[in-house]
Amino acid sequence: MKEMLTTKEVAEYLSINEKQVYRLIKEKKIPATRITGKWLFPKNLIDEWVMASARESVSLSTKRSTLDNQVVIAGSNDLALELLAKNTAIQHPRYTISISNVGSLAGLIALQKGNCHVAAAHLLDQETGDYNSSFIKKHFPNLKMILLNLAHREQGLIVKKGNPLGIKTLKDLANKTLTFVNRQEGSGTRVLLDYRLKEYEIDASDIPGYSRIAFTHMDVALEVFSGTADVGLGILAAARMLDLDFIPLATERFDLVIPSENYTTGAIKALREVLSSAEFKEHIAQMGGYETQDTGKIVYERG
Repeated sequence: MKEMLTTKEVAEYLSINEKQVYRLIKEKKIPATRITGKWLFPKNLIDEWVMASARESVSLSTKRSTLDNQVVIAGSNDLALELLAKNTAIQHPRYTISISNVGSLAGLIALQKGNCHVAAAHLLDQETGDYNSSFIKKHFPNLKMILLNLAHREQGLIVKKGNPLGIKTLKDLANKTLTFVNRQEGSGTRVLLDYRLKEYEIDASDIPGYSRIAFTHMDVALEVFSGTADVGLGILAAARMLDLDFIPLATERFDLVIPSENYTTGAIKALREVLSSAEFKEHIAQMGGYETQDTGKIVYERG
């Protein structure tokens, strides 16, 4: 990708709409410069901004740790991923598995910069409708990696038990009487939401609470459970854990992005062994909202 991005290109890279880019410029939250009447964005500063924004919510190692005994996974939040890390640590106690929930895009940037060993992603390419592979081809052309599927998972609207507001579709979010809770920019869930809002021609500014941020699926579910929000976008497993109602919107592919050079190391082999086990697949299927037909399989490779 070129070093200076236009407004349209930075919107595509961050998977947000152009209106949001202009809002970030106005609020002086994004690195930008105006040249001959046009806004331009230095890509290296945009990457740093994404990572800095991610570090506000979690602590991400700035130096790659050795793969001899530790695997650092950075990227999207997921309950099945947390179970994978826990089970790998139990079954292979010589390895430590750490997870930083920084969002899909920040995870890929961290991987490219060498700040983690694995990225967890479910980034939707808004042009092709494909997950991860086409996004990585377009924005990370030099990343030699293997996409290992964690699962296909169901995303949807998490609402209070009994759905008292009668929410049925995304169009119902443009209702001044409800409060929405969103995910952070750069997260795959936010990408999915903005993609669907664009499809339905819904303006984000019409959704009360669109700028209210939660950093994990459980945080979204807890906001709804506690009554501080009426609805949020998240996974079925999180809704089930708190006995909340769920309105399905999409089934997405969630992958682990592993550099080719790391794929056969002992720590990654241990992770792959647990991921491919029948026990792990059965456990996440029981959580609800996960399909395991591709779990543990390579779905894309670029050497």
